[in-house]
Amino acid sequence: MKTISKLSLIFALITSTAPVAYAAGRVLKLEELSFTDIDKLDRTRSIFFLTFGNLEEHGPHLPVGSDYFQAIGVRDGLIARLRAVHPDYDFVLVPVVPLGEGGANNMALQLDHIGTFDIRYETLLNVAIDLGATIARKGFQNIFLIHSHGSPLHNVAFTEAAAFVSERYKIRMVNITSLIFGEGFYSPKVMEKYLGEGWEKKIGFEGHAGAGETSATLFLRGELVKPEYRQLQPFIAKDLAEFFRTYERTTGWQGYWGDPAKASKAMGKDLINDFVERSFRIAEKALAGEDLSKLPVYPNSLPPLSEVEIFGKRIGENYAKQTAEIEAWLKNRQSVQSVKQ
Repeated sequence: MKTISKLSLIFALITSTAPVAYAAGRVLKLEELSFTDIDKLDRTRSIFFLTFGNLEEHGPHLPVGSDYFQAIGVRDGLIARLRAVHPDYDFVLVPVVPLGEGGANNMALQLDHIGTFDIRYETLLNVAIDLGATIARKGFQNIFLIHSHGSPLHNVAFTEAAAFVSERYKIRMVNITSLIFGEGFYSPKVMEKYLGEGWEKKIGFEGHAGAGETSATLFLRGELVKPEYRQLQPFIAKDLAEFFRTYERTTGWQGYWGDPAKASKAMGKDLINDFVERSFRIAEKALAGEDLSKLPVYPNSLPPLSEVEIFGKRIGENYAKQTAEIEAWLKNRQSVQSVKQ
């Protein structure tokens, strides 16, 4: 009887038309899957990761993909943490999108810096919405968006995209990074550990290609960091307001703020690990179904500054001009084609 039962079971499994589910807990690259592979994934226990890695100048010593590499580093660290506590989930990596709005160079009114390859706010918003929506329409319930760029409008685009997709399709699309930035950029504890007590008064604003970001890139892709960073002189903006007024300083700016020479691989490791742990905390709240709307989100978390408003207005006017040029060209082209027909 035992033999017959076993044979019957084997025959039933072979002839069954039901889809065979993957073993959960794997990290899967979307581009390597067939549509049947994707269809076998559990809609409620799969997390799609939308990673945006913008290309932006980072001084003479760092690659323009510094944010790109940091976003990947935080994403992979977050997945490792989630896999440890959610072995029943699958983690799907959407190919990194090399797009971002603006660059830190805008603070110096160098709106088309040779090292920054940016897109308009509206374009980024639409890309994020469309990518999130196409995942949501297939029934997948969890989308985590990761990036590593501090431009205010860049962050607004992702927060708005996540809100729209979540509300429209009744799923969870969470802009993890901007919630982390809402708590503050670099860990004060880590910065003080490596830069010393009262470091802010000595080297000022540390948010772009300075000691913090140079350290992070040393840890993640040290082979791409030019050793000349050790000889770079500090470029000090005493606070956020002065950072937004960098355009007033006509000399000395080389694409970074702070003191890159104080960077270290050890500091970078601690900073990235801190971002991972904070991202994990937000991700766990999302998976538990908690309301994240009351959490501080960047750039809403910034103190009210007239400099930020002036900057935003100037950038908005620039985008409006670009959009008008495109629309005028398209309208003219359509008119010409209509005449030809």
